[in-house]
Amino acid sequence: MIAGAGPVGLYAAVLLVNAGHRVIVLEKNHDLPLDMRASTFHPSTLDLLGACGLADPLIFRGSIMQGWQYMIHGTKNHAVFDLECIRDATDHPFRLICEQYHFSNLAVEQLVRNPLFEIRFGHEIVSLENRQDRALLRLQTSTGEQEIETPWLIAADGGHSTVRGQLGLSFEHQSPPVTSISLVLNHPFENDVPGILGVNFVWTQNGFYSLRQIRDLWRFSYQPDPDLPIGEAVSEAATQSYLQALFPSLEPYEIQHRLHYTIQPGCLSSFRQGRVLFAGDAAHLESPAGGLGMNSGMHDAHCLVEHLLPVLDGADDDLLDRYSRRRRTIAIEEVQRLSAREERWRRETSPVKRAAIWQELLEIVSDDAKTREFLLDLSLIRSRQREADID
Repeated sequence: MIAGAGPVGLYAAVLLVNAGHRVIVLEKNHDLPLDMRASTFHPSTLDLLGACGLADPLIFRGSIMQGWQYMIHGTKNHAVFDLECIRDATDHPFRLICEQYHFSNLAVEQLVRNPLFEIRFGHEIVSLENRQDRALLRLQTSTGEQEIETPWLIAADGGHSTVRGQLGLSFEHQSPPVTSISLVLNHPFENDVPGILGVNFVWTQNGFYSLRQIRDLWRFSYQPDPDLPIGEAVSEAATQSYLQALFPSLEPYEIQHRLHYTIQPGCLSSFRQGRVLFAGDAAHLESPAGGLGMNSGMHDAHCLVEHLLPVLDGADDDLLDRYSRRRRTIAIEEVQRLSAREERWRRETSPVKRAAIWQELLEIVSDDAKTREFLLDLSLIRSRQREADID
């Protein structure tokens, strides 16, 4: 049984159903969440999805970005990274820009064709008992409360995990919270930003923004003034003012969607608690910098199922402790390290420190070997390789 119908839970469901196991997904909402927070699929994740037939239809719905860059707003300074240099390490040497709900929809379309799969919307876990041989759940549904038991519960119910809360668990290694605002805009930024690519990370005089092209639209993300209440920061007036300050326009910007979210990075002490197995944001949270959260969560799901399948066939469940060791180590030493570095680079406002960071970026892009290692790291290909060596 899986709690949460996001990309992590649904990917785990695909792997389990394809291996011949019955799966029930519990989702507290009454439909698939129209979640747009994550929008980057890295090469390593696309490789995993290719193995279960989901990469190509997802690519059809998104925008392929082989190159991306760091920039300094209002200048011609660019540090461009080309994923072509890691073609020998992946079947997908590009980033795919595609909102996460497209993957969820595709996964469910595939899953509902299999009689082993069931998704129950409007089922919220209100209590959980972790027994020696099973987990006992009490659910709130539209028809009242129900009790259900499962030999294993995969908790993939996000950063505000109900399952984590029911077990009284909290994150360790917590960092300060990070708030981001994302706007989806119908505006020709290619006319405003010389040398723009499909993915751009841009320093301004006192801040930072990113621009990602999603088909014929642009996703503009930034961190608001911390002294401004978030309700005011995401208002029409404030967002228009922010855009106009960077890109003066005679007409107001056409903002099709706006969202904000606050993430406080952290990690559970163990991804296994008896009969409950944690994955994705329910297990660890990262800064959105680098686009690593959803991707690492889907890697969690892959590793989890790799360890769970032998247990379902009779192997010792100590294997699941190894899942926890592997993915927790990767979460702390790889994913959070990379996202913290990206966050630090982007938030830096000191001219002296910015100059040092910029010099480091230029040294990387001017050296093929350094570029390759940088991209293997940030694409989470190295972490997938390292995972197998953790006992």
